[in-house]
Amino acid sequence: MAFRVPALPKLSPRTIALLAAVAAVAIGAVAANASKHESPAAAAPAAAPAPKASADQNISHDATAAELKAAAALPQCRSARLVPVNRSWGVPMPSIYASTSTTCNLMYGDDPYRGSNRYGDPDTAIQVLQRNLNFCYGTKLAVDGIYGSNTRAAIKTVQRKHHLVVDGIYGPKTRSAMNWRLYSMATRSWSRSCSSPL
Repeated sequence: MAFRVPALPKLSPRTIALLAAVAAVAIGAVAANASKHESPAAAAPAAAPAPKASADQNISHDATAAELKAAAALPQCRSARLVPVNRSWGVPMPSIYASTSTTCNLMYGDDPYRGSNRYGDPDTAIQVLQRNLNFCYGTKLAVDGIYGSNTRAAIKTVQRKHHLVVDGIYGPKTRSAMNWRLYSMATRSWSRSCSSPL
């Protein structure tokens, strides 16, 4: 029995423009954050030449720290919406409350709210993520709307698989890299497989 990957639907110009805008905002935020926190030690002359491996590790560590800070600075996903891929299919994914933006994050400790603000529906956002992880990545998470240690571990596995910074935070980079199960409003049916349409 041969395994066939279904052809992905073609993206509409509006969807492409929306995805480009989201990516530009995320890249701009990371770049701005990285330039703000440039290490003063990098400008100072070194007392002794450092081994090449150590320099590579420092660069990687600085980039990781900048990405972690940028990801953590985003607002919590407090809703879920169907992001259109084309006229027939869309991807249910976590989003910002009362907005079409999906540039938000979910992280360990969201139970379901983060902090003292009690608005939106973050448990639904977390449940949408947990269902997708269960279907597309074979995790066996309880769909409970709590971003606990098991959900964080599943996101870390996804991040490793897609060669991302492994921080356990669901954010724009993880969202764009991971596979999603599509939903059709027209037929009210789910796709049989997962793809990365973003």
